[in-house]
Amino acid sequence: MKKAIIILSILLFCSSLYAQKIATAQETPVPCNGDADGLPGKYTDHTNPKYPSSLKGPAPDKAAMTKQLIAFEKLEEASRANFQLTGCVARVSFSGGDKNTYVNIVRNGYNYQLGVYQNVCHVTQHIVKTVGEYRTVLRVNVNPYLIADGLRGAGEFYLTDRSVRYQLPIDAKEGPDYEKDKKTNPSHISQYFSEGTLLTGRSNDYKNKHADFLKLNNGSGYVENFMSGSRDDKPNPKGYKWIDRHYLITKQGVPLLIPVTRKQYLEDLLEYFEIEKANFYYSLNELIKRNAGNTSDNAQKRAAVLEADKTAYPKLYEDKKAKVKQLLATQKEEWLQKQAVVAANNITYDAYERLNEIGKFYDKEDEYRIALNVLNPAYFKTNTTQTSTSPILIEVQFRYEIGGDHGFSERLFNNFLKNYDLESLKKMLN
Repeated sequence: MKKAIIILSILLFCSSLYAQKIATAQETPVPCNGDADGLPGKYTDHTNPKYPSSLKGPAPDKAAMTKQLIAFEKLEEASRANFQLTGCVARVSFSGGDKNTYVNIVRNGYNYQLGVYQNVCHVTQHIVKTVGEYRTVLRVNVNPYLIADGLRGAGEFYLTDRSVRYQLPIDAKEGPDYEKDKKTNPSHISQYFSEGTLLTGRSNDYKNKHADFLKLNNGSGYVENFMSGSRDDKPNPKGYKWIDRHYLITKQGVPLLIPVTRKQYLEDLLEYFEIEKANFYYSLNELIKRNAGNTSDNAQKRAAVLEADKTAYPKLYEDKKAKVKQLLATQKEEWLQKQAVVAANNITYDAYERLNEIGKFYDKEDEYRIALNVLNPAYFKTNTTQTSTSPILIEVQFRYEIGGDHGFSERLFNNFLKNYDLESLKKMLN
């Protein structure tokens, strides 16, 4: 026993000594004098990430994703063949693996990331320290999740009294199969994209909203979201800007989204009215149950409103259907084939004002109106060579900083603009 304890102690000592040597090698102080931006930086690839890889999925999928991500890693490294990294530590990591659905196909979404951590000069120790969090980052996201916000607010309304506002799901009928149905057979209106939806988190250039939408939708050019500072700020050497640039790498000549015609929208409304009807009575019955037994004045008033709503809804339902059917039967095909641009539902929650809006269409999207689009089935056609990990859409994001002591970020970004081969990404699409 004593011998075993001695051996264990020796092993622990050796292990501790080895760890200390590694730590010493990694943490050898680098002297500085007020500024670390011009001092040599450090790069680590995916084999030495700051945090362990978080790729998820079966072994074959993980192997395929890793192979693709390494190709992105090599592409970025090639862009810096004649570039000296200074003022920062740049670390590669891989993540993702979740399934994303596009129209009728499923793809793994996964990500390459180059996080760039700023080096600074410690004010008292006069040695280089690396900031613990990054603000500059390059990401290449394969098969990114595209969020369809649907016909926002369609299921939120009041009938006879604004004190009772209903908040109904618009994607499927509530009940025991709701979770399954909203994934496997969602309503058409729940799959709508506005122009603003595609731009969310990617561009805040509201003056050029439609132009930026077209850039992303057609995979032509980039858009930017100013996270700090403004695109309208005058140049200032002491100013600071933190900018998030996005490119969507898409199949050329095939738009990612296509417009929803007025005809399709009206037909989709007829489908939705059946979902709304079922969900209205489901919600109404739940509210009546919760209110039962409560004898307070407010509860009695609420009970009266619920009964009034129960009486009023059938006629509202029939009036909406009749109005839509009349439009489909009487409007010319030319009118029906124009894009559906409709009032946003958050303008009013009055169900009868919404009824009056049916059939009113507008020219373009703005603060109060939304242009309706859906994923383009022609874009997401599959072939026999594709697998669940095949890139069908790629998003490149470069979040960079300008001004102050962030020269490291601006230099890396300018090198990206000059030397990163975005065109090669298009060849990787399937």
